[in-house]
Amino acid sequence: MVPRLALAVARRLRNAIATQIHKATVNRVGTGTKIFHSVFFIEPKKVEIGKNCLIWHGIAVDAEGPAGLLRIGDGAQINPNVTLDLTGHLEIGDNALISENSFLYTHDHGLDPRSEPTAYNKTIGKNSWIGMRSIILPRCQKIGESAVVGAGSVVVKDVPDGAIVAGSPARIVGWKDGFGPKAAASS
Repeated sequence: MVPRLALAVARRLRNAIATQIHKATVNRVGTGTKIFHSVFFIEPKKVEIGKNCLIWHGIAVDAEGPAGLLRIGDGAQINPNVTLDLTGHLEIGDNALISENSFLYTHDHGLDPRSEPTAYNKTIGKNSWIGMRSIILPRCQKIGESAVVGAGSVVVKDVPDGAIVAGSPARIVGWKDGFGPKAAASS
């Protein structure tokens, strides 16, 4: 029992220290935000994180070339082992959730892997949910407000507000209440 308790205390202490280190190095971190251990920001001064966010362990925020800006809104959650590419700017809206092992890319090389990267800006809408192991490719520049990306999806184009997408390539499979063609027709 004691070793288990000691491990739990050590884990909490390690995460509290990690949060304080990131608060000292990142451009802006809102109150109530927790940033766990083993989170890597390529250019911390280009990162702004809102209030009450949860940034789990194993997050890699990297860029191929000069990094763009990363803005994370209030109440957002990024789960373990997510990779965020900052070659272009990336904005994650309030209360957005990015599930574990997902990849968000903001650049591509066309058909030549050795060419200079082309950067794209990307916005993840507020209240959106990106399911685990999803890949959001660079040509998808917007995941709409309240959109849902199904687990394991490969998103190659923009996702409208309130859309539920799934598959590879991801296609619209439904709409959240109050969104989509039926909602537009009734207003």
